[in-house]
Amino acid sequence: MKAVVAQETGPPSVMTWTDAEPPKPAPDECVVKVEACGACMHEVLVRRGDRAQGTGFPIIPGHEVVGEVVEIGADVVDFAAGDRVVANQRQRVCGKCRECRMGRETRCPRKVFLGDIGLNGGYAELVAVSDGSLVKVPAGLTSPHVAIASCAIGTQLNALRDVARLELGETVLVTGAGGGVGLHAIQLAKAMGARVVAQTTSRNKVEAVREAGADEIVLVERGADYGKDVMDVTGGRGCDVVLENVGAASFASSVKTVALHGRLVLVGEVQKTPPRVEADLVGWRGRDISIRSAASTTRRQLEDVLTLMERGVVTPVVTDVLPMSQAPRAHQILESGSATGRILLVPDSAG
Repeated sequence: MKAVVAQETGPPSVMTWTDAEPPKPAPDECVVKVEACGACMHEVLVRRGDRAQGTGFPIIPGHEVVGEVVEIGADVVDFAAGDRVVANQRQRVCGKCRECRMGRETRCPRKVFLGDIGLNGGYAELVAVSDGSLVKVPAGLTSPHVAIASCAIGTQLNALRDVARLELGETVLVTGAGGGVGLHAIQLAKAMGARVVAQTTSRNKVEAVREAGADEIVLVERGADYGKDVMDVTGGRGCDVVLENVGAASFASSVKTVALHGRLVLVGEVQKTPPRVEADLVGWRGRDISIRSAASTTRRQLEDVLTLMERGVVTPVVTDVLPMSQAPRAHQILESGSATGRILLVPDSAG
């Protein structure tokens, strides 16, 4: 088969579209013929070497996969050849620990993230994924854009509904609002009855942010403090929920905007590990705020996202579709910060 392989960490040019051994399914795995794979900042960080924990080179990157099952392992019972499936970001979870048994497989201590270790990832014609990390795609969702359902949309559903427990009428701040996760967070928050304040550093993304449903848009220069701007548009009250999609670079501004009894949820981090932020413990305690995090998506959350997509409640925002041989170009776009929405990679053989 053909795949994008990175033999070592480095610039985008370390990724090459080359021959690779096709995967053979373990007893609990399905081999999936890849229709499309999303290009995510996570893969940029891994490729650069900024995320060393849980990674191991050489790798085939990619964790946002949609495709067709072409082979199943001996123990697989819920999937068959011909099923169209979407991956849940992980190659596998153990399925046996307390967290997996309670439907919280994002916390599985033995989970393996798809595309982070070894030559098995979504930037390829074929990929092997355990049956515990796949969900069948409803027949009504025919677009390859469904590839981004788990990461770009599901993580935001996790953050808003299940971590922040967003309530009707509350105000939400979405940072990095013009990116691949931010635009979907806006759609979800509006569907849940929230007022949305969107923060972006790109004038070119303002229209897309507005079309996603933002009620207020805070446009600031990269690295600028936007705390006062957000407080001004909320009448000095602040935001009940803050989705921090950027990480340490904007955390100091974001935490200033959290309303009394509000919740800040850490979703993304674009800096090198380990980033550092200062903590105003007295001030945070005085406002009775909560700071939590949302890490990826459970199968149940992914199924809910697919239902929302099927009903037209949320629409995947994909602004570029590139052949996999141009994966270096996709990473250059991601690193420049110019991407509005998600980039999809499709096998060159599909064209």
